[in-house]
Amino acid sequence: MDLPLPAPQRGELLVRIRAAAICGSDLKIYKWDAFARSIIPRLPFVPGHECCGEVVEVGEGVENFAIGDKVASETHIPCGSCFQCRHERAHTCERMGLFGHTQDGCFAEYAIIPAVSARKLPQELSFEEGCMLEPMGIPYRAIERGEVAGDLVVVLGCGPIGQFAIAFARLFEACWIIAVDPNEKRLALASIMGAHRVVNPERENLVEVVRREAQPFGGGAGVIVEASGQASVLQEAFQYLRVGGKVMVLGQTSAPLELPVSQNIVLKEAEIYGFFGRRIWDTWEKTETILLHREIDIRPVITHRFSLEQYEEAFHVALRGEGCKVMFTV
Repeated sequence: MDLPLPAPQRGELLVRIRAAAICGSDLKIYKWDAFARSIIPRLPFVPGHECCGEVVEVGEGVENFAIGDKVASETHIPCGSCFQCRHERAHTCERMGLFGHTQDGCFAEYAIIPAVSARKLPQELSFEEGCMLEPMGIPYRAIERGEVAGDLVVVLGCGPIGQFAIAFARLFEACWIIAVDPNEKRLALASIMGAHRVVNPERENLVEVVRREAQPFGGGAGVIVEASGQASVLQEAFQYLRVGGKVMVLGQTSAPLELPVSQNIVLKEAEIYGFFGRRIWDTWEKTETILLHREIDIRPVITHRFSLEQYEEAFHVALRGEGCKVMFTV
């Protein structure tokens, strides 16, 4: 439908969107599942939160932004005053707003972005690269925290998040990277992004493969990145986690995790980390630098490009898992 061009209020930017990508949460909104019904505040609503564009109007009170600036949006909109914000955890703000979830997002020609959540980008980065900085942030944090150099890393789920995790693990000098997914096209892409070994769990016994390949690494995975969002996949991962290993949980699922705690966590001295968003703006600065120095190539992850008018085809491609990152471009 056609909506009137929004006007930026105090503290806001009006941005012409040049690239916007579909996230897993956007698929939930498209299907209008329980998650969507619980979070979308009203209808009509404009979804979408991974984007990059150029500023066309600056609201009152906004500093450090000007018309023509290239900007990307941070999904998390922090209040700036709660305990989390005051202790350098704005990404887990207690009164957090969410661009594209609790306020209109970027699947439109123009979007209102709060200045507090806008990131000015160097002109050397393309609009598509700028759009990818948001989804790159969480896997970057996981690999950084995992201290993967010289270790065996298992990445569970080879969607965009998993693909970025593979690329970062290779960049951070992981010795052996095993990528796991039932989608053969995504496994082929994982090899391009840097995986040494790919496993289709529908064709091979994953536990046996990891234990066999992990013999030089203490008999198990040193770092496991869970990006599938499947509780059963995460549960199985503890079977091949090495003593002293780390489990990085990125995927979100509503299903419970049933796990013998003593055997799988206590006796293994397992380190378990959850990741929700990017550290504002530390993570952004680090991933920007990586792209500016061309240390990784993210272009293979963007497998499909559509216009906004082709939104139905774009969402159907994403829902069928035919590609990896599906993007709207102008």
